[in-house]
Amino acid sequence: MIAFFLASFALLTALLTLARLHLGIANEDGSHDPAAPFVIRDPTLAQAIYGRLSVAAPRAYYTFSVPAMIGVRAMLLIPEKEHQSGFRAHMVLSGPGFPTDGLAPDMHLSPLTIAGRAYRLVQSYVPPLPSAGVYRIEVRHEAGSGVYCLCVGARESGHADAAMRARIERMLDGESR
Repeated sequence: MIAFFLASFALLTALLTLARLHLGIANEDGSHDPAAPFVIRDPTLAQAIYGRLSVAAPRAYYTFSVPAMIGVRAMLLIPEKEHQSGFRAHMVLSGPGFPTDGLAPDMHLSPLTIAGRAYRLVQSYVPPLPSAGVYRIEVRHEAGSGVYCLCVGARESGHADAAMRARIERMLDGESR
């Protein structure tokens, strides 16, 4: 039991550290068409992509390619404010080596704070991808409407510029562009 607690604590600490290093990207309009997903050009680069889901726009699609079996981290966060208002979402990964209907990582709902904002870590995927190829991440609406944060990658990339940070803050504060 103590070993499980220590392993869980270490994983959460590592994920929190990674989330602080992610380059913020506002995807206000979303990528709700599976034929036109948001392309993640370098999935090893630490990125935090903020988007919105609702009943009218229930899914967002992301895609990336990897040249070999590599470790790509993916985390789905929901701001605590959105979680408390009833917003729920989850992610499904698909691509070579995953089941035909995709892989939905285990749900966590662990609270964490990043840059002074409270979030819920909903899901995380840390193991290496099964093989080279094209992968997809689908973020799916379950209830309510709100903003989510899809974190991908682990390689530190710097920070978003002031304009991008302002766009993300507006999204988190519930404002439109």
